[in-house]
Amino acid sequence: MTKVYSIGEFADELGVHRETVKKWCREDQLTYSRTPGGHRRIPHTELQRLTGEPSRRTDKVAIYGRVSGHAQKQDGDLDRQLESLTEYAHDHGWSIENKYSDVGSGLNENRRGLNELLDDAENADYGRVLVTYQDRLTRFGFSYLERLLEQYGVEITVVNEETDKTAHEELVDDLLQLVASFAGKLYGMRSSKRKRIVETVEAEMETDE
Repeated sequence: MTKVYSIGEFADELGVHRETVKKWCREDQLTYSRTPGGHRRIPHTELQRLTGEPSRRTDKVAIYGRVSGHAQKQDGDLDRQLESLTEYAHDHGWSIENKYSDVGSGLNENRRGLNELLDDAENADYGRVLVTYQDRLTRFGFSYLERLLEQYGVEITVVNEETDKTAHEELVDDLLQLVASFAGKLYGMRSSKRKRIVETVEAEMETDE
């Protein structure tokens, strides 16, 4: 859970009147978000900034690697990712404080390694997370994870900005999962129509290859 403060809580932490905090928000002197009900929420990073509390050191890092299946792991792809990130960190003079990894689809939001990273982020010593490619962290919603970690003072560094050209097979698997999921919601997970749709898409994928 992101550490944020209401107007009153933030004012209490600083020992100022809540109207002062509201004025800062109106004048864009504070970064804040709003709840669905319209209430302001101010991240802990703003309290750090105003009180001079030391921010996270970005020369202390965590690394994260992911492969979609055990075959890729056995082929050494996961080890190569982590080795590449370790080398990148050392080349920049950064110390590695923690390592996280997963074997699973980038569409799966409930990955053990990713969950551990998010759970640790609030109180971790590192101020940066390294990944080889953006889709190693997540197939969709990267900007949301980026924004969440920023609330803890942790930034994400993507080592390779271009598309991962070795991830074609994984992308096909993810697409088939999406098709199967949506077809299942429309026609039922055990319906023959769902099965035919998935088989048709799979056949088209094989033809394109």
